[in-house]
Amino acid sequence: MAKRLQARRLDGIDHNPWVEFGKMASEYDVVNLGQGFPDFPPPDFAIQAFQLALNSDFMLNQYTKAFGYPPLTKILASFFGKLLGQEIDPLKNVLVTVGAYGALFTAFQALVDEGDEVIIVEPFFDCYEPMTLMAGGCPVFVTLKPSPTQDGKFTSRTKALILNTPNNPVGKVFSKAELELVASLCQQHDVICISDEVYQWLVYDGHQHISIGEPCLPGTGLAAIPVSVFYSTPHRKQFDHYVRFCFVKDESTLQAMDEKLQKWKDELRP
Repeated sequence: MAKRLQARRLDGIDHNPWVEFGKMASEYDVVNLGQGFPDFPPPDFAIQAFQLALNSDFMLNQYTKAFGYPPLTKILASFFGKLLGQEIDPLKNVLVTVGAYGALFTAFQALVDEGDEVIIVEPFFDCYEPMTLMAGGCPVFVTLKPSPTQDGKFTSRTKALILNTPNNPVGKVFSKAELELVASLCQQHDVICISDEVYQWLVYDGHQHISIGEPCLPGTGLAAIPVSVFYSTPHRKQFDHYVRFCFVKDESTLQAMDEKLQKWKDELRP
C-alpha cells in the first residue's frame, strides 16, 4: 500500500529475541533453553478443576466481569491476604488479567506518558524496554549492583522504576535492605515501582522472596506494582500500597483507569 503500514510507535521495537532464538534452535537442532517448554503434564487436580468448571455449568461460558470472576477474586484475596498478613477486599483490590504481559502492558499504557522516564534495572526481561517506548516513555538503565539503584538516575521526569525479583535472566533475589532502598528512593522522588515477581515461587538455596509491597517494609504512600502469576491461572491484583500489576496512589484513580482500559478491551473483542 502507498500509505505507511506500520505505526511509528513500533519503529525500533519490532525485534523480538525469542523469535530469533526459536529460529536458531530449529536451524541448528539444539536444545532451546531460552524459554520454558514443559515436557510433563499439568497436575491432575488442575485438569480436574478445569473439567469440572467446563462441565458443571454451561452458563460459565460467558464473558466474565471486567475485574475478574468473583469466586476467583475471593480466593485470590483470601490466599494473598494470608500470605501477606493483610486484609484484601476482593471487590476493590483484586483485578484479573490474561497473563503478566497483558497486565504489564496495561500498566505502562495507563501510567507512562509521553516523555516520562522509566528506570529499568539491568539485566532485564526483554519486554520492559519496548513497553516503555510504546507508551512514549524514555528508558533509563541502571546496572544491577549490590546497591540496586542510584539516586542520580532519578529526575523530575522519572515516572516509574521497573524491579524484577527474582530476576530474569540472572536469578537475583533482592534482599530486604535492597528493597528498603528502592522503596525509599521511589517515595523520595514520587515514583511508581513496578515490581515483576512472576518467579516468586521459584526461590532456592536459603533465599527468601520479599515483595516491595509487604508490610515489613516501610512504605506508607508508596505506589508499587508487584507482578505475579499463577502458572495455571495468571492473575493481577492490587490493594493498599501493594498491587500485583497496576497501582496508583488513590483507589478511585486506579478504579477509573482500569474500568476505562477494560471497557476498551471488551469493545475490541471479536
